[in-house]
Amino acid sequence: MSTPERFAASRQLLDRAQRVIPGGVWGHNKFPAVIDPQRYPWFAERGEGARLRDVDGTWYLDFMCGYGTMVNGYARPEVDEAVVEQVRLGECLSQATARSVELAELLVDTVAGAAWAAWGKSGSDATWIALLTARAHTGRTLVACVDGAYHGSHGWCAWCNPGPGRQPSDSHDVVTLRWNDLDDLDRVFAEQGDRLAAVVITPFHHPIPGAAVLPDPAWLRALRTHCDRAGTLLVSDDVRAGFHLDLRGSHTHFGYRPDLVCFSKALANGWPIAAVTGSEALREAAGTVFAAGTFWNSGSAMAGAIANLRLMRQEDSIGRMRSGGEKLRAGLHALGELHGVPLRVTGPAAMPHLTVDGDEEHRWMRAFAVQLVAEGCFVHPTHNWFVSAAHDDGIIEDFLDRAGRAMVRAQEELVGR
Repeated sequence: MSTPERFAASRQLLDRAQRVIPGGVWGHNKFPAVIDPQRYPWFAERGEGARLRDVDGTWYLDFMCGYGTMVNGYARPEVDEAVVEQVRLGECLSQATARSVELAELLVDTVAGAAWAAWGKSGSDATWIALLTARAHTGRTLVACVDGAYHGSHGWCAWCNPGPGRQPSDSHDVVTLRWNDLDDLDRVFAEQGDRLAAVVITPFHHPIPGAAVLPDPAWLRALRTHCDRAGTLLVSDDVRAGFHLDLRGSHTHFGYRPDLVCFSKALANGWPIAAVTGSEALREAAGTVFAAGTFWNSGSAMAGAIANLRLMRQEDSIGRMRSGGEKLRAGLHALGELHGVPLRVTGPAAMPHLTVDGDEEHRWMRAFAVQLVAEGCFVHPTHNWFVSAAHDDGIIEDFLDRAGRAMVRAQEELVGR
């Protein structure tokens, strides 16, 4: 069933929310409004493993995983109990706790090239801290980013977040370059190299909307060479991909050497925390910048991060995500061929991005997402999906069975077949 009545509690909650919250839901979770507000759930109640339940009591196989925050399964007791134990000691104390030292030690021991760690609460915090550190170290202000990339919602990212309230001056010190384009890379450094504090990249390019594009190793090598020659720092924004591809950082997976790495999302399996790690050469600069938040040293999420990273090591969560993602990708390709849908699955296996050739306005993907919801599967039509360690073979096979039926109905809805 996929009717407005199915989402009665969700709609009632949305009606209440619209009276007290601009738009009813604050932030990116309002995406049902532009997909099909009558046939999509608006509010979640709980999560268990790889499943999500909405406020109407419907369970879904969830392939958004809290937008990549959940890597070991929702409500994983080993992680959540560590958080609760720390909360019982008092949250947001007047000083940092020992958990900050323990987590920094673990990150330095885990992340390739890391000599120290600093904290925030969101991915936007992490990229901002990295930028401040780069500017403090180099004495420069300009930063280069890949055209179409996303690095958060802070002011300096206004170039990738146009809209009301943003001003061009917010990102006055940002220039853009084209992904995997060696000539454009040469141009930017020829024109701006002596002014560039940093180049900020994601480990692979995932514009929204658009298919994911993996990095060209030659481009990565040239970028590192340019940065070294110009005295420019290379920042890896690993907020979205971090701890999905390699525990040592996605830069290890793709084979490049950043000076600073930004993490958040999956670090604590959903508990709010962000981290920046950096090389020894940047320790002094990092110690001089002022970036602070009242809750940044709260111990509970740090306890969750420690437990989560240890669990990922013990259970080979990276390998399980990759294996599940490869099975999902193969199954989706087979379904596309079976039903005559020119489906493309791009990006790393654990972070698949679905597009359909010719679907420029994403009408087919929106219809597919709505039909998947009707089948009890939760996805986003334009954002990449996520596969967690909780998505075992049974979950993947169940999803593919439901996806086949959803694909047929999406085709019927759009082309009348």
